[in-house]
Amino acid sequence: MDKIRIGEVEAVPVIDTALLMNPHLFLPRVADQMIAEYPDLLDDRQLMNMSVTTYLLRSAGKNVLIDTGLGGRRRSGYPVGHLDQSLRDLGLAPADIDLVVHTHLHIDHVGWNTVDDESGNRRIFFPSATFLVQKREWDFWMRPEHLRAPGNAHLVECVAPLENSGRLRVVDGEVAIDDNLTFVSAPGHTPGHAAIGVYSAGERAVVVGDASHHPAQLDHPDWSPPFDTDPIESAKTRDRLFNAAADDGRAWLAGHWQYPGMGRIVRLDGRRVFQAF
Repeated sequence: MDKIRIGEVEAVPVIDTALLMNPHLFLPRVADQMIAEYPDLLDDRQLMNMSVTTYLLRSAGKNVLIDTGLGGRRRSGYPVGHLDQSLRDLGLAPADIDLVVHTHLHIDHVGWNTVDDESGNRRIFFPSATFLVQKREWDFWMRPEHLRAPGNAHLVECVAPLENSGRLRVVDGEVAIDDNLTFVSAPGHTPGHAAIGVYSAGERAVVVGDASHHPAQLDHPDWSPPFDTDPIESAKTRDRLFNAAADDGRAWLAGHWQYPGMGRIVRLDGRRVFQAF
């Protein structure tokens, strides 16, 4: 399915890149159990089918992009993203994006914030957009020790340039983004991680960010990957989000679940089950 409607909001999955992840790296504590329990969710090499998917929400007359993927720079250990082409395929130019809303500031969620031109000069890729970031998330990652840390070049290249751009809006907590969208507290993966709630004309959805990376976590919410800052808190968060979605039938949009990552969570025979649209 290439798009869904939640009341007056249209949600479109916009892929940056597909991913294949080794369970022994992604869930090292339980990799063997994961392989045994979920062979249908692995490819023939026993790799996890995942993706880096952003979501375009057409809401209140604006184009709202949730996260910006890995970006077009070559980085060791990561594929190069093609969100730019995915947007072109939708008939959209970078200038058509009005808001960029970040669930958090990891490398695979901020990559297209900036690009480098042929002269090596860095510029913001979405020239008309305002960028929304949670204050706790911003303050955590903008600490000098994090900016200097090996492996955090994306913070310098893709996040720090927002500070003096005139287009950064730092918000605190579960605040409204527009008449239909709101931040939903979802800590654990990172200190200021947030999901995005959609509430329109009596219908609901949630864009979960990295509160969940894989549908195996429906059975095992305690399967927290090593990248979770607080694995205990992240387990509580994903369990809460799973139950809320199963309770009221809200649409579930998960950018690291296999593309397009859209469906509903239902309870069948005592288990939470994902039913893709």
